[in-house]
Amino acid sequence: MTDLIYLAFGLIVLSGVIMVVGFQTFRISPWEHGVLYIDGGFDRLMSPGRHRVWRMGRRLMVNRVWSGPTYFGVGPVDAVTRDGLPVRLSATIIYQIVDVEASLPLNITGAIQLAASQALLALASQEPLETLLTRPEGLGERLKAAMTGIDPALSISQAELGSVILPPELRKMTTEVERARLEGLAQLERARGEQAALRSLANAARMLKDNPELMKLRLLQSVGGAKGATLVLGEAALNPAQAAGSTSAGSSS
Repeated sequence: MTDLIYLAFGLIVLSGVIMVVGFQTFRISPWEHGVLYIDGGFDRLMSPGRHRVWRMGRRLMVNRVWSGPTYFGVGPVDAVTRDGLPVRLSATIIYQIVDVEASLPLNITGAIQLAASQALLALASQEPLETLLTRPEGLGERLKAAMTGIDPALSISQAELGSVILPPELRKMTTEVERARLEGLAQLERARGEQAALRSLANAARMLKDNPELMKLRLLQSVGGAKGATLVLGEAALNPAQAAGSTSAGSSS
């Protein structure tokens, strides 16, 4: 009976040692997939969770593949616009791996780089420089639609035009055009301001002409607001209309 107890205890200990030494545990996060390689060869995919793999006498390796959206920058790419102007374009591509096993033999970055470069060249040849600079709505969708030849294991969710780099001489011309436009707008605003000031002065002159009492009130306000000065005015200065009438009467007599 004692021998059986020792034997059972030994088997339990041996099983524990085998479980610890013979198996290797891998934990795959929810945002990734695991690719298990045994002795250098592909074995299987590992879904998110905890996995125990027998390792005695075997070499195990797990590659982790990101399953969420990936942002990839492309460029700059030398291109020519529809109006024959040279530019350098870049883009940002957002893609996702939808079939992990089918994507294993692919050169993903090379495929995205090639498809996006060709799409930028096609887009530049179809659009004038002004369109590329202003980036109208829908330009990113057109760039995405121009990315052909993408493997079904990959999904392109978004493509957006990045920087538009002009040659130095073309950049100088564009700057001069923009400066001339802004100077014209500034001159227009100055002319509008002068017209508004003239209209305001004309309105004030008409009000003073039609209401002489306003001129006396405005004169008194100006004198009251002055500091360090004393101004003495006679009745004739405060009532120029009456003074003018008296002068006319004296001349006629």
